[in-house]
Amino acid sequence: MLRNITFFLIAVFIALPATAQDHSNSAYLDAVMMDFNGASDKLNSLSDAIPEDHFGWSPAEGVRSVAEVLNHVSDANFGIAAMLGHESDYEAMDTDTKEGAMARLMASQEHVRELLASMADADLTSTAEVFGMTMNHYGVIGIITGHTHEHLGQLIAYARSNDVAPPWSGG
Repeated sequence: MLRNITFFLIAVFIALPATAQDHSNSAYLDAVMMDFNGASDKLNSLSDAIPEDHFGWSPAEGVRSVAEVLNHVSDANFGIAAMLGHESDYEAMDTDTKEGAMARLMASQEHVRELLASMADADLTSTAEVFGMTMNHYGVIGIITGHTHEHLGQLIAYARSNDVAPPWSGG
């Protein structure tokens, strides 16, 4: 329930200002792509820096492990893109290993990039049913990028808890 409320609030704060603006060129989609790529690159480099024997680590019982966080982000990337009509043909991968979880994550990120590259500004005002709500595509792609940032922050905390510094931080 709390997750649904959180997604709803994120969507409202992202979608309402976006619908009030006129995005008549591709600068908006370019900015979204740049933001998504930046967060994804950091998520990938941090995941790569975490030793494989820590991929099963979780801060507490009942909380996602490192691998489960990456699989959750992958599921969201594939699933939310599908809600916008961009279905995936990815094959199930062994996501219990570092290599498998990272491969699936990168495949899901590429899937989102393909979605963003296929969109035109005119598509952004179209609506889709997402998490039981009708939203415009502005809000939906905002959820994808926000979700990536959210779990990047989570993995930074996981990494620091295990004495792994984010590669871009200088230690």
